Amino acid sequence: RQARSQPLSLSQLVWKDDYLIHIPTIDLQHKQLFAILVQLSEIALGSPEQDHRRRTAQALKRLLEYVLYHFLAEEVVMQRIGYPLLRTHRAVHRSFTTQCLHLQAKFSENTLVVDGTVLSSVYQWLLVHIGNSDHHFGEYYVSTMGSDADVDGLDPTQSLPAR
Repeated sequence: RQARSQPLSLSQLVWKDDYLIHIPTIDLQHKQLFAILVQLSEIALGSPEQDHRRRTAQALKRLLEYVLYHFLAEEVVMQRIGYPLLRTHRAVHRSFTTQCLHLQAKFSENTLVVDGTVLSSVYQWLLVHIGNSDHHFGEYYVSTMGSDADVDGLDPTQSLPAR
């Protein structure tokens, strides 16, 4: 059960090694997700400029594109190693993707302001997901492939998981 999101401050967006799941490629992607969220936060929470909405829209788009890329990469790895919770994990990914698309649409319609509360909900979702679902996946991966074994030739666009 997740606590209600409090507004986010940029000082909270710090990657910690506690978030590692010990799949180097996926860990790097998680770090990149944090970096993109920091960029979005800096734009959205920064002082409004003439092109503030356009820059926020671009940053939201970049976050969504990377989320989609990362989720696909995780699912490819899960499929390759026969991860037994792939179907459940994929459903969680789809749910979050739908939420992100909804946020993006509301922002585009000018019915949502990307503020600290919105950013905090995204950040909290990522923390909980990495800390729970991805951590479990990482444990399974390490038990199957070995400690800190990396994924060979991971290109999710070349090996799409079955839907």
